[in-house]
Amino acid sequence: MFLMARDTIHVSSVSSDNIITGQTFEIDALAGASLIKRGLATEVVAAAVKSELGTLSKSETTPKTKQQETQTVLTKSGANIRNKAG
Repeated sequence: MFLMARDTIHVSSVSSDNIITGQTFEIDALAGASLIKRGLATEVVAAAVKSELGTLSKSETTPKTKQQETQTVLTKSGANIRNKAG
């Protein structure tokens, strides 16, 4: 089932990060029903989720190469990156 968060929540079976208000996510029916009952999320139609994914920019949907991922991790950790002169 697809839900949209009505508040910032943490669902470890969905993501290790918090789910922010307005973010859509997929969860099993039992856990989803519990979130809806407590007023933390509302159910959304799968077509609405697909259209939301369609609005992402191409850079957000293009997979990164292993080198780009490594460079991003190193840059975020504060490491200096130097390339060999050709």
